[in-house]
Amino acid sequence: MTLLVCSKSTRDYLPHYKRTFIVNGPPQSDILKLKDSEEEVIAIGGGAVIDTAKIISKNPIICYPTTLAGSSATEWSVYWDGSVKCSIKCSIPKQAIFVPEFISNLPADIKTDTVCDVISHCLDSLSSIKANDKSIENCKLAISLLKTNNPLDLLKAGHHAGMAIQITGTNLLHSLSYPITSKYKIPHGRALGCLLPKLLNFMSQVLSKDELNIIESIILNLSFKLSDYNINIEDVIQDSYTYSKILEYKFPINQKILTNLLKNGTKKSR
Repeated sequence: MTLLVCSKSTRDYLPHYKRTFIVNGPPQSDILKLKDSEEEVIAIGGGAVIDTAKIISKNPIICYPTTLAGSSATEWSVYWDGSVKCSIKCSIPKQAIFVPEFISNLPADIKTDTVCDVISHCLDSLSSIKANDKSIENCKLAISLLKTNNPLDLLKAGHHAGMAIQITGTNLLHSLSYPITSKYKIPHGRALGCLLPKLLNFMSQVLSKDELNIIESIILNLSFKLSDYNINIEDVIQDSYTYSKILEYKFPINQKILTNLLKNGTKKSR
């Protein structure tokens, strides 16, 4: 019998499934005990739900994304081992079904956080040493879809950004976000949203003028900023270098430059 993996808030969207696995947050290391334990899994939810479903399913899942997390397009699932972010290779979902009403019901703050996630996927992917024509094409399409603010387009933007990071992986922004999430308990998308205003100018050389304008129009209106949180910037930067992916950022960067950017955020790359 099919297992539905969902959150409490998405359970009622697919009420005809009798077997359910409720996800309460990002998967922890104990989820590995259930790896490949289910034959047929359907997931409805954001990245944590879809990542959990991919881990426990022996076969490629069907998923209904309700955020822009991008997990619907990748073979990787993220889980946490204490304060350490880990990834495990699974299967790319065999089908992603986009239902606009599911994202329309997201609280405004969660919607903002997940838009920041897709922007960060695109910036990391475009700035990757592994970028190729296909990943670049998916990033550019994702950014153009964000402009409409249409629920269906937003879901598709997240999926295309996920297709891009399936090719390239992430690097600078995500490596910096993990210590912020683990040490300060700031949700993943919010952590990225705090970093974006500080790093966008530095990373903008991979963007066209129109793409930069689209992203600026989104992040310049954020209701939060990095200084709202009592974050030790130097510690975050040092911890970010424990993630080898940061070395896949293709432009010159070091801890001194990052410290200046995250404290001031004024350097332009063009």
